[in-house]
Amino acid sequence: MRPTIKTVKIDLDRERALRFDFNALSLFEETTGLNSLDASIWSSLNAKSLRAMLWAALKHDDPSLTQEQVGAMLHSGNIGYITERITEAYKASTPDQPEGEETKN
Repeated sequence: MRPTIKTVKIDLDRERALRFDFNALSLFEETTGLNSLDASIWSSLNAKSLRAMLWAALKHDDPSLTQEQVGAMLHSGNIGYITERITEAYKASTPDQPEGEETKN
């Protein structure tokens, strides 16, 4: 049985669902040129990359959604909330492993 990628609910213009499957990660990379699998991106998010990350994680929920529409949902009052939800969704996309157990290659 293969694990399903979990979604995380987020309240924006309406309730939406964030999901970081490889389509979302690839969209983010194509848009920003950043490596979505590099942990250092989390310490260097800027307005452009945050908008791109949110947009990419929402595309499965609404394929017609544009980056401009997503940008209109972001403002200084909700950046902390959005970053928190994106982080939760990103973590939810990785399968759970028992503590101390490494992934086998």
